[in-house]
Amino acid sequence: MEFRQMAVLVEGQTEAAFVQEILAPYLQSYGAYLTPVIVKTSRLADGTTFKGGGMVWKHYERDLRKLLAATHYRCVSILVDFYAYPRNGPGAACCDRPHQPRQCAETRVREMERAIADPRFVPYVVLHEFETWVIAAASESGSVLGDVAVAEKLQAEADAVAGDVELLNDSRQTAPSKRVQRCWPDYDKVTDGIEAIREAGLEAVIARCPGLRSWIDQLLAR
Repeated sequence: MEFRQMAVLVEGQTEAAFVQEILAPYLQSYGAYLTPVIVKTSRLADGTTFKGGGMVWKHYERDLRKLLAATHYRCVSILVDFYAYPRNGPGAACCDRPHQPRQCAETRVREMERAIADPRFVPYVVLHEFETWVIAAASESGSVLGDVAVAEKLQAEADAVAGDVELLNDSRQTAPSKRVQRCWPDYDKVTDGIEAIREAGLEAVIARCPGLRSWIDQLLAR
């Protein structure tokens, strides 16, 4: 089986942990080796760099082009939240008018492809943020890290959109992260979120998240 190296640019530690601990092992069984790279947001005169929290497109574009310059990568991707989409990013203005979330995410993907203009580039915009996958994981299991009540509360949140967790929710006030925190008061994004997904299994999350499934399929097709 051919071994393919891939890189994915991410915003921060949580997304990097998801790629390294959940997604990369899944893809490795298909011969794909995926490496997470956290976007560099600034550099001091002494060479010190700061990573994560990247909300400016120029940071992402700079790092994407550096990764694409490394010819050993079969493909280079970007994993970015709908809510944390970079300022001035390609297609960002789609939310300045009435829109459908999936259509807006697809517009941003197409515009990023056009801006980078490299056939090895595979962008992905998560609807709406990391906690979407946490809710999906809870919806597919009877408990969340042993807590049945939390799982039931998160399932009720998914039921509000007929189980389509990627549509939870087109508002910063009722975003997936806000719903998870309300149902799971001591929730820790980095540790609990990753463990909840690990417990349910990536396949269970993919079953609830067609956008995530499509992205993974594109990576496997490379």
